[in-house]
Amino acid sequence: MTAILKTQRLDLRPLTDSDYPAYKRLVTNPVIAQPVGFSPQPDDRQVRRWYRADRNSARSYAIILHQTNQFIGAVIFYDWFADNGLPDETSLELGYFLDPEYWAQGLMPEALMACFKDLKRAESPVKSVWANCLVSNDRSCQLLEKLCFQTIGDQLMGVTGGGQTLQRQALFRLNLNDSQNN
Repeated sequence: MTAILKTQRLDLRPLTDSDYPAYKRLVTNPVIAQPVGFSPQPDDRQVRRWYRADRNSARSYAIILHQTNQFIGAVIFYDWFADNGLPDETSLELGYFLDPEYWAQGLMPEALMACFKDLKRAESPVKSVWANCLVSNDRSCQLLEKLCFQTIGDQLMGVTGGGQTLQRQALFRLNLNDSQNN
């Protein structure tokens, strides 16, 4: 079960059924969807599948702004699969999004650092966090670099936003033992 985390400005808690309308509004917002390669207009069934998967993730957090008690984004950790195709219990994959109204206020770094601290404190076997990011998504790439993720490489990825296209995707890794996000 995901712990409830608190920061100076945020509560990070498990996703609930009542979060779905705000989740849907954000993941279907073209300003969020396009830079991450989401389909520009997914149908409701697709969004509900995404939501169920995110909600059922072992570690998924709704980002709630203290001041308004409003859902403004999410942080989700997914299973990471090793080269042999099996889940790697020492690694997780990171996904996140934030309402554009709250961009450039330091809220996502605040949320992610709280999550990383919790992973380190939880006596979890997780030692690495991986993240994929379209190279064209400058904001997200810069955020990962700011949080001490190391660029491992990049590759072409099929993106379905507005038709199947190939775009460059960077792979990042954060070693929790080496990270300064204590």
